[in-house]
Amino acid sequence: MLKLLFWLIIALVIGLFFAIRQANRLRAEQQDDSPQTRSLESVRCAQCGVFVPEDKAVRRDGQDFCSWEHADAWAQASADERHREQE
Repeated sequence: MLKLLFWLIIALVIGLFFAIRQANRLRAEQQDDSPQTRSLESVRCAQCGVFVPEDKAVRRDGQDFCSWEHADAWAQASADERHREQE
């Protein structure tokens, strides 16, 4: 009878060990899947007006842009405008 009780306790301890390990894995997976929320400042593209995260924005001549193409287009338009003013 004592042998049976001993093996029953061993089985219970092993079962608890695996149950706790599985619960920790599930908790870790849930934390990995949850979206990371962080607050980012947005800036507006001087060319098209779209808002982009500040860390992704392109900065040129003191202006913010959503892409290098818009920064170049804005610079070209500004240069053309200055050229017309000089004429």
